[in-house]
Amino acid sequence: DEVEELSFIGRGAFELPSITIHNSPVKNDGNITRLTSQLPPPPIIGSISLLELHDHSIGQLLVTATTMTAPTIAMFELWLRFFAVFLCPLCLAWMLHREIATSTGSIKYATNGTTKEMEDNKKIAVCIAALASSAVLFTDSLYVYEYGRSFGFSLFLMSNIMALRCASSMTTGRANNKGKENKNRAKKEGRIGLPMPKKLLFQCAISIFLFLTTVVFLRSDGGHAMEAVLQRLLSASSINVSTNAEPISSDSKSYNPLDHMPNPGIDLPTIDPGLYYSSSNPFISSIVSHWPESSRTYSVDNGATPYLLTGDQRTGIPFIVNKVEEQEYVRVWTQNRFDGEYLALDIAFPTNEKGVFVHDLDTPVYLVLHGLNGGSHEEYVKDLVKRRRAEHCTVIVLIARGMMDTKMAGWNAFHGARTGDVDIAARTLRRGLSSLADANQRSKRQILAGVGYSMGAIILSNYVARSGTHCALDAAMAISGGLDMRQQLNFKRSMRLWQPMLTFGLRDDIIIGKYGRHYKHRLTEDQFLKLLRVTSISALDVEAIVTYNSFDSLLHYYSEMSAMGDRDPEFQLLGSTDPDPSGDNWGRIANVSIPFAVLQALDDPLVGWRTVGTDNPQGMVDSG
Repeated sequence: DEVEELSFIGRGAFELPSITIHNSPVKNDGNITRLTSQLPPPPIIGSISLLELHDHSIGQLLVTATTMTAPTIAMFELWLRFFAVFLCPLCLAWMLHREIATSTGSIKYATNGTTKEMEDNKKIAVCIAALASSAVLFTDSLYVYEYGRSFGFSLFLMSNIMALRCASSMTTGRANNKGKENKNRAKKEGRIGLPMPKKLLFQCAISIFLFLTTVVFLRSDGGHAMEAVLQRLLSASSINVSTNAEPISSDSKSYNPLDHMPNPGIDLPTIDPGLYYSSSNPFISSIVSHWPESSRTYSVDNGATPYLLTGDQRTGIPFIVNKVEEQEYVRVWTQNRFDGEYLALDIAFPTNEKGVFVHDLDTPVYLVLHGLNGGSHEEYVKDLVKRRRAEHCTVIVLIARGMMDTKMAGWNAFHGARTGDVDIAARTLRRGLSSLADANQRSKRQILAGVGYSMGAIILSNYVARSGTHCALDAAMAISGGLDMRQQLNFKRSMRLWQPMLTFGLRDDIIIGKYGRHYKHRLTEDQFLKLLRVTSISALDVEAIVTYNSFDSLLHYYSEMSAMGDRDPEFQLLGSTDPDPSGDNWGRIANVSIPFAVLQALDDPLVGWRTVGTDNPQGMVDSG
């Protein structure tokens, strides 16, 4: 019985916390919390107008509209970071060329005033582009991780020198002719250069770039050094600058850690890249020995794209340019009997020479968990499906409840801490594969391997850790997820650059497009307006997940969602001392009982490197 399985494994932890509507009375029947009163019927599923979402208040709608600019601003800054490494050298080369050519006389300034002003405007634009792109190279954590400080500093220093020379060489208009005819004559004779206000603005822009970049650089350690200096300077005054982050209290439900997390500054990984595995485990060692190093090492020699130089480029550019043809799926359904919801499974079968769907009994079967707001139509999912089908494997994509064209029958919307849906799907497939093996008189069924991407990887990791020896999968691989999502709370860079676009899409597709009435019914007016105006996934989780699903707090939700969420977080996240790296207190991650691989890029711009959960990955892999 599926419900009994869920109640046994982790004492119902796969489905907690249970949703409560209007504080309906609940009782605990042993292992699973159930509602004793009949839940009200869920509202209509479908799109809802923005005006209706705001109770027909045009004023509130306009306030919400101002937050819609966040994705645009983030996209502009992100494009600058994409191409800063190419833009800065090009701008400097142009500026040096103009400087050398002018000094040698091969290029002469225009004598026409209008043309000269246009040339000066071009110089200003190039200088600003050089300053902005060099500031990114000097202060951005991903560029510093790739090239170190010296590379960006040298380009930033050169950009400032060239910009200052450019500003000093520009002439300003000094024509005092009052008549229009005399003014036009002065322009033609070159006696009118750049207007004085524009030159002053340019000089101010250079100063602002220099000041802001210096501040960002001095705050590279999270601001501790700068705050210490200010503390010493102001020690004699009544002003107190605190260098310690406010401790996080788990007692107050109104406490939002996003408002109190310090900025980590230039957050460079302290973990060495490489493969970590338990050499004392003969089974795992055997797997590693059959795994070619070239296929598990990211480098140009092993096929990596040479002109994608940072995590931003390696994440964004392939997403934009790489397209995979549509894959054919057969959709079937299975039921989570805990709450009655039906789960969609999109099955991609390989084909024979005639193009007919077949199922190969000698190849593994893959259960795929897609990312946030994704589905079987996502490019990365289709890429996996295409490649595995070419190997005659069957691939099944579990559609997260409510995603794509599926609908919910009740109130239990998607959240990342629910691993029961994975367990239901995996056990359903195991029974089907066992029946298929018996029907073909085979002693063993096929291998069932789980693959998770992003949010799907987070859920898969949590499921494998929580289920322990009861895991319904034979092997699993989590790609670009996270083992401790509490570490995402202070990943400010992701919140500013990447999450606004993801948040906007999720809010538009799920809240406005399908389940706006569910959230509007469950949340207070103030909570719902906050939900419509958030600009990061973590802020969205506060209202759409924590409040809606009755979690105690965002920390509680992220702890329940994470495979390593039952131990004290490392990297002094909450101001506490890191766990003893030589100790055995690894929590539920030590319960992993199947071959489980975690693939995490240290330069991932969406999910920070600290979500690996520990500064001692070797100790972690040796724990289970």
